[in-house]
Amino acid sequence: MTNIKFVWEFFGPDSKHLSKHHLTHLNEFLNLENIEFFDSGTSVESVNFSYSYIIVESNHLNLIKLKLKPHKAFKA
Repeated sequence: MTNIKFVWEFFGPDSKHLSKHHLTHLNEFLNLENIEFFDSGTSVESVNFSYSYIIVESNHLNLIKLKLKPHKAFKA
């Protein structure tokens, strides 16, 4: 089965903090919904841009899109 990487982007001087905090909530959601994930984390691209991400199986695509509204999604 294909894996999907979902991304939530944050901009501005607080982006690093926001992406880490958002990751906490993503992991809580995955645990509540009993969704197995392959990877999750944050990436700091610059002082003013960071993102949080999760990688899950593609069968969770509709649930994640509906409930969490990711900014981007890629085949992983």
